[in-house]
Amino acid sequence: MANFNTHITVAAVASGLISTLCLQVGLVDSKDAMLLVLMGTIGGILPDIDLQYSHPSRIIFSLLGIICSFLWILSAENSLSVVELWAIGTAIYLLIRYGLWKVFSVYTTHRGAIHSVIAGFLSMQVATVISFHFYHKDDFTSWLIGFMVFIGFMIHLLLDELYSVDFMNRRIKRSFGTALKIVDTRYAYTSSLIISLCIGLWFVAPSANRFADTLTSGSTYQLIAHRLLPDNLGTIFSRQ
Repeated sequence: MANFNTHITVAAVASGLISTLCLQVGLVDSKDAMLLVLMGTIGGILPDIDLQYSHPSRIIFSLLGIICSFLWILSAENSLSVVELWAIGTAIYLLIRYGLWKVFSVYTTHRGAIHSVIAGFLSMQVATVISFHFYHKDDFTSWLIGFMVFIGFMIHLLLDELYSVDFMNRRIKRSFGTALKIVDTRYAYTSSLIISLCIGLWFVAPSANRFADTLTSGSTYQLIAHRLLPDNLGTIFSRQ
């Protein structure tokens, strides 16, 4: 499997490229573009939240706690005092860093049900619902944020599978196939819980119509193609 540095680096680079593209075609503003980079990077380390009592696990939950607390502080009502903002932000951090970390460290198994596509879909829905209901993003931006988490999550699973193949010795390691899977049938209870949560969150998630229409619209990709390369590229080549 890929190490922590590889996961976070590749996810950050990929998220940066996609966020730049979204910014240039006018899907988001500069502030939300930075948020997309951040959420894609988080998605790139999320599958390892099931690491049990390890240093990377503590780093992951510390990052999640810090990011969530500061995002809440930045989006909170101005009527709250600074002390209240600090207190609530600290409570959010402690809840995620120690409370949520304890739950995952006790009740999950590494490369189990969390290392699956359906878990990535759940992460997307959670990020979308939180963005919409708690951080007051519009429906399109909320789904785009969730989608970036899903992309980062899938990058992590793909990297783990790639690192399960030893190309130099031309052999496949025993870990091959344990990272990228739709649903982990070995852990039926946990997988069923994940599926149930996906179904439940769908009813409280914002409408996905605008996001789906944009993602499947031909005009979106025409605009991307137009902005992908310099306008004068043809002129440059014609002069050579």
